Amino acid sequence: MIKFFRKIRQRLITENKVSKYLLYAIGEIVLVVIGILIALQINNWNETKKEKASIRTSLTSLKVNLNEDIKDLNKQIDHNQRLLKHIDFTFKVIASPEFENKPLSVLADSIGDLASERTFLPNNTTFKSMESGSHFQWITDQEFKESIYRYYVLLDKISSIIEQNNMFVKLRVEDFIYNKMELGTYFPELNRHSENRDLSLDNTNLFREDPALENALIGRAFRANGEINMSQEAIVEANKLIKIIDNYLKMNQLK
Repeated sequence: MIKFFRKIRQRLITENKVSKYLLYAIGEIVLVVIGILIALQINNWNETKKEKASIRTSLTSLKVNLNEDIKDLNKQIDHNQRLLKHIDFTFKVIASPEFENKPLSVLADSIGDLASERTFLPNNTTFKSMESGSHFQWITDQEFKESIYRYYVLLDKISSIIEQNNMFVKLRVEDFIYNKMELGTYFPELNRHSENRDLSLDNTNLFREDPALENALIGRAFRANGEINMSQEAIVEANKLIKIIDNYLKMNQLK
């Protein structure tokens, strides 16, 4: 094809047909420009196709992370609801005469979880990958992008608060247990000699006569209720975001 055009150009020059040569040259330039534009258009089309595929993969993966968050948040709610029942029972031990001067070991199953902790870590691997890969620049819906960022800000806040609450448990509840109670009663397999001594600390009056644990558990209950409320809020937001993602994929023909 190139040889064909070259022969035409040489023939026009040889025949001294300047005007026709100029028209031919302009036409050749136009053809080259059109070729370049077509190549650029094909390249842009391929890049757009790659971007759509990448966004589709990322948003599908993001939905997986959101569903994992919902499961973990529900586990956090269950953990705190069980904890509140244990706290309520301990308040009953403190307040009710029927539990006066009873061995704590009898109540071990209910009291043993007072110092339990559960860590919550957001499933944000896809979100971080989208940030580092600049995928958000391909999402044209600004409100959609802001919804994603707001959700992960909320999760980071929840994770931080839960960590603070766990530290409260260590400082207030665990401190009481390790310094005021006799743990050999609960773990005879670890201290088989504990049965050979008078377990003066194995007594419900330890709880009933010292306000320190009751005060700590009031704070623990307050924090547990806060975690439940925040977790429920995050579940609502996660479900909203899943619906937004599905709609975005459908509207932009990415499904």
